[in-house]
Amino acid sequence: MVIRFLIFCIFSATSFAFAQNPVVSGRVTDAATGEPLVGVNVFYTNKQGVATDAEGNYSISSSIGKNILQFRFIGYNIVEKVLILKEGQKVSLNVAMEERASLLNEVVVSASRFEQKISDVVVSMEILSSAKVENAHTVSIETALQQVPGLMFLEDQVSIRGGNGYSYGVGSRVLLLLDDLPILTGGGGEAKWDFVPLENLSQIEILKGASSALYGSSALNGVINIRTAYPKAKPETGITLYSGIYDNPKRKEIVWWDKQPFYSGARFSHSRRIKNFDLVGGANVHTDKGYRENENEKYIRANLNTRYRSERIKGLAAGINANAMFNEGGNFLLWLNGDSGVYRASKDFDQSFRNTRFNLDPHITWHRENNSRHTLKGRLYRVTYDGDSLHNYDNTYFTEYQYLKRWNSGLSLTGGANTTFINTVSNLFGGVKHKASNQSVYFQAEKSHLKWRFSLGGRIERHAINKDQQESKPLLRAGINYQAGKYTFLRGSFGQGFRYPAIAEKYAATEVGALKIFPNDTLKPEYGWNAELGVKQGFTLGGIQGYVDAAAFWTEYENMIEFTFGQHYPPELTNPSLLDFFRYTGFKAYNITNARIAGFELNFAGKGKAGAFGYSFNAGYTFTNPVDKDFGNRVNTASTDRNILKYRFFHNLKFGADVAYRKVSSGFNIDYHSYIINIDLAFEDSLRVNGVGLPIFILPGLREYRDKNNNGDILVNWRLAWEPSATLKFSLVINNLFNREYMTRPADVGPPRTFAVQVGLKI
Repeated sequence: MVIRFLIFCIFSATSFAFAQNPVVSGRVTDAATGEPLVGVNVFYTNKQGVATDAEGNYSISSSIGKNILQFRFIGYNIVEKVLILKEGQKVSLNVAMEERASLLNEVVVSASRFEQKISDVVVSMEILSSAKVENAHTVSIETALQQVPGLMFLEDQVSIRGGNGYSYGVGSRVLLLLDDLPILTGGGGEAKWDFVPLENLSQIEILKGASSALYGSSALNGVINIRTAYPKAKPETGITLYSGIYDNPKRKEIVWWDKQPFYSGARFSHSRRIKNFDLVGGANVHTDKGYRENENEKYIRANLNTRYRSERIKGLAAGINANAMFNEGGNFLLWLNGDSGVYRASKDFDQSFRNTRFNLDPHITWHRENNSRHTLKGRLYRVTYDGDSLHNYDNTYFTEYQYLKRWNSGLSLTGGANTTFINTVSNLFGGVKHKASNQSVYFQAEKSHLKWRFSLGGRIERHAINKDQQESKPLLRAGINYQAGKYTFLRGSFGQGFRYPAIAEKYAATEVGALKIFPNDTLKPEYGWNAELGVKQGFTLGGIQGYVDAAAFWTEYENMIEFTFGQHYPPELTNPSLLDFFRYTGFKAYNITNARIAGFELNFAGKGKAGAFGYSFNAGYTFTNPVDKDFGNRVNTASTDRNILKYRFFHNLKFGADVAYRKVSSGFNIDYHSYIINIDLAFEDSLRVNGVGLPIFILPGLREYRDKNNNGDILVNWRLAWEPSATLKFSLVINNLFNREYMTRPADVGPPRTFAVQVGLKI
């Protein structure tokens, strides 16, 4: 009997072991485009599930009987499928998910380094879609970014909510990313905006406020993330031809040209899938004769994105992305004078350049079925510069590993480590090779519970320049988002930031006419923090849907780096002569300012339809009060005695609207900022010793020019488009519609009215 009982148990256990649970598998796609959706959560109610891989595929084991299978993805409507399953049954179930048509459901990745709805983020963010960039007749990405409330360009240097001033050719407090990887030059820490590949743009995400806990140095003032697109289900080819001509300004005496200056160019892109291989390629050829004397440029840029989705290892994808650019031309830095010579170049500054830029980005991503993701990315970014007086190169090597894990309980965890190595050689730095290295680890955790979402992140870094260890502090970032109503989201956040001085800020030594730059190898990192309270209110009114966003912010900076004008004598020079005065007078970077920038921002965005008319609008107002906390405790180098940081203003207003009727659309943008009160006094004053000798001006006539034009600047751009078919589009654009003469950074008078045409073909 005992033997029979044991045999029965063995056979029962064997039968149980070989009993097969039913399996459901399939593919999840976008209902409108047919594109596979990556990272869709597939699970049974209250049970652990799986995530779709790089091709949208999933496979999940089920229990026998009735099951309710859910498909959840950010920005899409939830899909539920009721299944009656039998033992060992294999079910093929493909699902097409519909996108939620709401501005509050736009998906971003920059806020927490994983996909989430913009209404769920704990900080202020803006999104520029590829359509908005195209409508703005963007030749370089700055034109499109200028539409963003609270964001301002002083020539090629960007500032968010007054966090940055102006320093020619050196580091940025706003970190520029291309597909989540930094793309600032190694030696100067500059953003080269014309290097951004517009041909393959998905969207641009702008993160406002200190973000160094997530992204490291240079994210002190915010982040701009340029995201490129992968191929869709069908191959696409796009060709864009454009040309523009500069009108004569209102003041005829500042016209220096005999023939109208113009620019023109062409962009090309092609994307396709070849089985499991994704391929995107593009190119841009551009030439600009320039509205300012000696300022001209021509370049050619090409880009390539690749990705192979493994058939053998589920969820694994790898590839290489690359961009290359060659450009040459002439620079305009100093004007001839502030009267008839605002577009004429100073005789002391006539510089040509020849640049090459190149980046190579290998990447591997592995989506696991347990709602996790491993990512390994790298970037080699090389810049060479060969001009009349400057010859340099710098190489930046960047590597990052990132791990993402999500639980159905609403918890998400992101962690990673990265390392950066820079080497640069330039006669601007004395022809000596300089090196910088950086290593860091970071984490970001988010937990949603009922209507609450909590966020906490941190970062630790190690940084060195030429083996000189830089001061480093742990960084914290925290935030809360509460859904107070169906379309009401309250948020609060606190984030710390820092920026290590660029090699150029520490070691640059050059002169242009009366303008001299001295090195300072004792510079320390900048630190700061940003706190914010905000509310985002969605609304539906008739055929209009949109949102209102209001935020109050407070930012503090410590050891802010500023270039200070004065006499920078070497320590051994105890009795300077008159010759020494002129030899050692100029600009030098110092940790001189502890600053506070407080203010508020109010934004509106909406879209809708009225019969055959479709329309969209956006508006934003930003008030900032940027003050020097040490004002009165040191020598004032600003142009007035008012306590406001240099190259900032109080008010910024932006408004844009578009309306479409059948095949015709039209729109405009308005950009206003109040008067920039303070600049460097040295730009308005003359160089003399106790009033003796002939005055020498760095920018002659600047004081008189600013006195005449002290009411701020307003700029209006208008556009008209006709789409005779789904593949063809003609556009007419008039920038600076009212032909205003305006200036941002000193001696940088903007372009006069510009007429441009653009033809786009997509097949």
